[in-house]
Amino acid sequence: MSVLKKLLSVDRRIIFLFIAASIVIPALVPAPMPIKATEVVKRIYDRVESLPAGSVVLISNDYEPGSKAELYPMTVALLRHCFRKGHRVLMMSLWPGGVGMGRQALEITGKEYGKKEGDDYVLLGYKPGGFAVIVSMGQDILSAFPKDSLENSTRSLPFFRETKVKTLRDIDLMVSISAGTPGIDQWVVYGRDQYRFDMAGGCTGVMAPDFYPYLDTGQLVGLMGAVKGAADYEALLGRKGDASIMMLPQSCAHLVIIAFVILGNIAFLAERLSRRRKR
Repeated sequence: MSVLKKLLSVDRRIIFLFIAASIVIPALVPAPMPIKATEVVKRIYDRVESLPAGSVVLISNDYEPGSKAELYPMTVALLRHCFRKGHRVLMMSLWPGGVGMGRQALEITGKEYGKKEGDDYVLLGYKPGGFAVIVSMGQDILSAFPKDSLENSTRSLPFFRETKVKTLRDIDLMVSISAGTPGIDQWVVYGRDQYRFDMAGGCTGVMAPDFYPYLDTGQLVGLMGAVKGAADYEALLGRKGDASIMMLPQSCAHLVIIAFVILGNIAFLAERLSRRRKR
């Protein structure tokens, strides 16, 4: 049997083994990988960078653990940037599973920068209703969330007394990090377009193309897409995180898949040519 025929009949388990090795080996033996940030990610970074200290950034963690690998690094990178610049963060979720990951990210980054909950940041928690929650926040945030995730009265928190944030119109920047619905679409239509605040987004890789029209119209300041978007933000921050670490294994796995696709097509075409010659 020729080499080309062997390629066509290769056991799929061998392919899986190559892909597994392409992920595991780079993960165990990491090497520096240059990351050049895309323009749409840089726009978010520049907007956060340009806000005066003490500005309020609203982050909505609209995803659950199934999308954590792609989206959680975005949350962490964005929080680090906000806290480094002295901004205050208001966090919430339109998905019930997003609260726990938001709590984890806030505690890690808050400790790094010496930030205090209730003063420098507030985790409002989850509230069902999707777009209705957004509309309610556009009218009165404290009425929409009378208590935070720790059951503290939001009206008693220093955060709201000192920032005087009452509605979505008072937010300096809003970022929806989304894995689906409700998420970026609802925040744009029922929030940004109605109450006129600056907004950016973060999403899974398969969703990113759907939101580029919002960039063209100016409804989104910028967009982070998948692990690459999070790694871009980490590169702009000058601080390597989980996304940057994942880029090398992911790239190696993609190269292996592409190589098998190319070899498979070459073998297929060669086999067809060989059959035609025998006729």
